[in-house]
Amino acid sequence: MSIALLKHTVRKNWLLWLIFFAVLTMYLTIMIAMYDPEDMESITSMLELFPEDMMKAMGFSQLVTDLTSYLASWLYGLLMLAFPMVYCVILGHRLVAKKVDNGSFACFLATPNSRVKLITTLGVYALLSIIVLFTALFAVGVGFSELMLPGLLDIPQFLRLNVTVMLLNLAVIMMVFFFSCLFNDSALATGFGAGLPIIFLLLNMLGGASDRLEPLKKITPYGWFDPIELARGEPTLLINLVYGGLALVLFAAAIRVFHRKQLPI
Repeated sequence: MSIALLKHTVRKNWLLWLIFFAVLTMYLTIMIAMYDPEDMESITSMLELFPEDMMKAMGFSQLVTDLTSYLASWLYGLLMLAFPMVYCVILGHRLVAKKVDNGSFACFLATPNSRVKLITTLGVYALLSIIVLFTALFAVGVGFSELMLPGLLDIPQFLRLNVTVMLLNLAVIMMVFFFSCLFNDSALATGFGAGLPIIFLLLNMLGGASDRLEPLKKITPYGWFDPIELARGEPTLLINLVYGGLALVLFAAAIRVFHRKQLPI
């Protein structure tokens, strides 16, 4: 791994990371501030203003009363999937495809570092950025909950929820990274890298909107777990291994295809 390239990548992408962290922190703190254990009816009554199928698609179909399940439903059912997915698509494109397309990757190849070392460094940054993002969000969630609603957040279950969603997003960023390494054309890399996660998310929403369409949900990585049941204690070891294994396989595949392909430089 190239430490110099890692530092350069951090300098080039820290603002992107900060923007998404700020947006997700805003939603997280607002949701916590809205929670009132004595008057959950006023919160859940808002659901009646929207069509039932829409609420199911967004993961708001179950009645929850405890803070941990409330956050799992209102945040981790959609927002903590959709916003990090957008971050993954933008970052994955910027790390490799954009540099190859505009020819700037030639500067990296002019250094004594091998292709494998360079692409491994960029992939490690992608993984670390997701890990740091969800670690920071977990800390914010725990800290703000303890400040506003002391003792109401089940911290171990909230940690399990964040670990699983983090591993899911590690798989997503590596999916985007793989296509970014596979294609020299920036449009193709973005088309596949963004298109596949978006299709998965839409299928997950469609499957959640109707019992008849539920099989669509189960064929996507987003539909392999239920955030509310997970927050209530559902076992996570198997699904965590699946997401973690998928991320590692895609990372290894990205390194291999990038090492073997012809670059237009």
